[in-house]
Amino acid sequence: LFVWGRSRVPPASIAPAARRQRDRAQVVGAREAVVGLLAEARLTAIESGSARVRITVSPPMAEALARGGSLRRAALGAEFGVTVSLSGAANEADLAYDGLGLGRMASQTIVFRRGREAAELVVSAYGRVRRR
Repeated sequence: LFVWGRSRVPPASIAPAARRQRDRAQVVGAREAVVGLLAEARLTAIESGSARVRITVSPPMAEALARGGSLRRAALGAEFGVTVSLSGAANEADLAYDGLGLGRMASQTIVFRRGREAAELVVSAYGRVRRR
């Protein structure tokens, strides 16, 4: 038996909790990577007139794009081991910003999953981001 503090805890009972914690960290990490891409696209749009973030379900990927091409990308499946689902069972979403930094899109809910853990990101039509 593994001794943790003064009580004895079998190692097998620690493994599921550690796995859940790791999965939770990965889905939150993927969500925050997309939040970072959205912020970068918004700032770029203010500077250059427009930018967007493209999110794909298969493969799970997010990429910030501007007129000059790709700004940055996150391979969500490869980097975080998550799956992604979008509102309305869409396979791809383009979240675009104009020169004022306002979104020019339909509202979008993005769900990141790994194991039993999930994290959501809701992007409003104006480009505001809410984590759930």
